[in-house]
Amino acid sequence: MNGHRPEVWCSDRYSAQQGHADAHQTCLAYLARNVADVDEASADVLPSRLKLWLHRAFARTDGIGPPAASTLARKRRALERSLDAILATPTLFDLARALQSKFRHARDQLLIFAH
Repeated sequence: MNGHRPEVWCSDRYSAQQGHADAHQTCLAYLARNVADVDEASADVLPSRLKLWLHRAFARTDGIGPPAASTLARKRRALERSLDAILATPTLFDLARALQSKFRHARDQLLIFAH
C-alpha cells in the first residue's frame, strides 16, 4: 500500500488482515456465511438469533441518504444491546459456541460502519 494507511479497513478475521487502518470493520457477509453454515448444522437457536441480528445490521444501510447522527447512534446502541444478550446466552452445542466466540472476538469490529 506504499505507506498509505486508510481510515477504515474491512476484512475477514484473518490475522494478517488486522491492523492495517485506524478502525477495522469485520466483514459481516463473511460472518453471515458462517452463521448460515452453523444454523444448518445445529439444533441451537443461537445461530438463528445471530442471523436476525445480522439482518438488522444490514438493514441499517438501507434508505436514501444518511440518517441523522442521533438516529444512527440510537440504532447502533440497540444493535449493541441485542448482541450483548445473544453473546451472553449459554449454549450446549460446540458449533454454536464457536460461532459465539467468533462474534465475541470481533465484537469491537462489527459496527464500525455505523459510526
